[in-house]
Amino acid sequence: MKILAIDTSTLSGSIALLEDDRLLAELTTCIQKTHAERLLPSIQSLLKTIGAKADDIDSFALTIGPGSFTGLRIGLSTIKGLAWSLKKPVVGVSTLQALAMNVPYSDMQICPVLDARKKEVYAGIYRFQDSECLCIMPDAAISPTTLIEQIQEPTIFTGDGIQVFKSQISSLKSQIVFAPSHLWPIKASNIGLLAWKRFKSGNMDKPENIRLNYLRPSEAELKPSFFLL
Repeated sequence: MKILAIDTSTLSGSIALLEDDRLLAELTTCIQKTHAERLLPSIQSLLKTIGAKADDIDSFALTIGPGSFTGLRIGLSTIKGLAWSLKKPVVGVSTLQALAMNVPYSDMQICPVLDARKKEVYAGIYRFQDSECLCIMPDAAISPTTLIEQIQEPTIFTGDGIQVFKSQISSLKSQIVFAPSHLWPIKASNIGLLAWKRFKSGNMDKPENIRLNYLRPSEAELKPSFFLL
């Protein structure tokens, strides 16, 4: 099964093509271009590089949040369009679970953190058990202070939230390890691997059933509405 996986949840972006659990090609970028500008051209370039065509893809996978509202919408609309046109199934994966996969097989629990702005991070707690990445604390939009209160044992932090809130998180010096910065970007290969495990068990979605998990309302939803009577 060939799986095309993408991530558009942060400023960086990632695309990968897998054959079952084997990586065929991956492109991860950290450049100041919008996902709307680069996503489709990057997919086309990746496929061309390995001599593959869109018709060769058997299934799609993407991160469904949390993350940038705009980036997530662009990713979803792109994958929905491709999946509908090719009549292929889709799997949506937690952004934070995919990020936790950057630190596989650790004996310590893993806390992926993304900058959520408004003095919050998107965070969850995961642990590897029998090669499976299990969720210990559900993904949440949370203040660094509240997150620190949840850390009761040695923990590896990874993700761009480290850069923003490292000084606050460092109050737990004896309990934490910061992953090196090359392990902070989300990798589409991890998304594809998580999706492959779900495809094997028959747990997949129709494109129209995929829902994004923002974890909190958008700015537009927070603004009051005024109606003239």
